[in-house]
Amino acid sequence: MAEKISDLVLDGNAAAGCLHEIFASDITIAQIQCDACSSTRPVGSLRLYAAPMGAVLRCPHCDGVMMRAVNTPYGRWLEMSGTRCLRF
Repeated sequence: MAEKISDLVLDGNAAAGCLHEIFASDITIAQIQCDACSSTRPVGSLRLYAAPMGAVLRCPHCDGVMMRAVNTPYGRWLEMSGTRCLRF
């Protein structure tokens, strides 16, 4: 008997092991692709614009915003809408 798709669906807690392996890695060597210009390069090569509240990382090829990281009293926020993909 074939499994139903609903039998394969779990909540996000089940991904903890897989996600820990990704986010415990050295992010600066991960390959990141810009959504604006499609260039791919290591995260460590992005341009950092730092401020007391957080950081903005821009593509060195087209200057598009790829990542925003902010620390607030309510938590840490990471926004990557300018990134097509991130490969570890």
